[in-house]
Amino acid sequence: MVDRRVEVVARLKALEDAAAPLVTFLQNANAVQELRADKQYNLQMLNDRYQIGPDQIEALYQYAKFQFECGNYSGAADYLYQYRALCTNSERSLSALWGKLAAEILMQNWDIALEELNRLKEIIDSKSFSSPLNQVQSRIWLMHWSLFIFFNHDNGRTQIIDLFNQDKEEVDELCRTLEEKEDSSCTASDQFSCITI
Repeated sequence: MVDRRVEVVARLKALEDAAAPLVTFLQNANAVQELRADKQYNLQMLNDRYQIGPDQIEALYQYAKFQFECGNYSGAADYLYQYRALCTNSERSLSALWGKLAAEILMQNWDIALEELNRLKEIIDSKSFSSPLNQVQSRIWLMHWSLFIFFNHDNGRTQIIDLFNQDKEEVDELCRTLEEKEDSSCTASDQFSCITI
C-alpha cells in the first residue's frame, strides 16, 4: 500500500509539473482574456508569448484525467473544460466532454450536467462515425448517462421521454444487430465485441 501511494504521488507530481505552465496561464485572468474563439490563434499565441505548446496542452488532459481518477471531480471538470477550449483533436475533445459530463454528474451539478449532455447529443447527432454501430453505441451510452441526470433534474421526467423517443430507432437497430449475432451462434464475448467496436 505504501509503495502504491508513493507511485501515485510521483505520478501526480509529474503531471503537475508537465501541466504547470498551462495551469499557471489559466489561473491568470488577464492572460486568459487574450484567448479567442479561434483555436489556431490561441495555440500560436500560447506558443509565442508563453512557450506553451501541444505537449503542455496534452499534459493538461492527462492531469485532468488523473484528478478525476483521484476523486477531485471539480478540478477535473475545470481542467477538461479548459482543455476542450484549446484542443484541436476532435476525438480527444469528445473524450474530454464525456469526462466533464461524468464529473458534473458525480458532483450532482444537474443543470451543468444537462448542458454537457445536450452538447454531447449534438456532437453525436452531427458527427461522422466510422460505422453506424459506433454511432448507435455512443447514443446508447448517452442514454445511459442521461438517466443519472433525468432522475435528479427538476425537468428530467419530461426530457427523458423526449430523448428516449428520439433514440428508439437506434435501440431497435442495436437489438437487431445483437439478435443477428446471436442467431449466427456467436459466443457472448463475440457479441460484446460487436457492440464495443
